Amino acid sequence: MVMMLVGLGGSWLAVFGKIAATSYYVLGFSTLVLLVAWYSTSRNGSTSKLKWWLAGSTALTVSAWIIVFNETRINDFLITLM
Repeated sequence: MVMMLVGLGGSWLAVFGKIAATSYYVLGFSTLVLLVAWYSTSRNGSTSKLKWWLAGSTALTVSAWIIVFNETRINDFLITLM
């Protein structure tokens, strides 16, 4: 909606639709990278230095998974608000 107000109409929405179709792959890859980061920092003993970065990244990744799995419910809720 914001993009349409700025003047980026339907053609941009088609591009984002293709990107959204790969969201499971992108989230799966980011989860894998995050697990490797946790493993490597705990193995090297540098978890105390990076724990806030890793915790923030984990929170963002978990919230992205929650949004992806509940996308239909979120859309239905937003439509009822219109």
